[in-house]
Amino acid sequence: MKITFDPDIPIDIQPQIEQLVRDSVQEKCSCGSDEIYVSIIDNKIIDIKCYDCGTSFFEAEINIEETEE
Repeated sequence: MKITFDPDIPIDIQPQIEQLVRDSVQEKCSCGSDEIYVSIIDNKIIDIKCYDCGTSFFEAEINIEETEE
């Protein structure tokens, strides 16, 4: 399974999201693709969907901590 992340998703949380996707998505999409695209909505919801056809597997709420520099 290949997982592609939206550029808006911070690199430091990608490993946790990748593990969640691998634990939750066990089969290929109904279109036959095994590539997953992870996008983010309003900086708090990730949408896990098929990269090829856009079918959504699930959404999950995440907590991104804002760091001030």
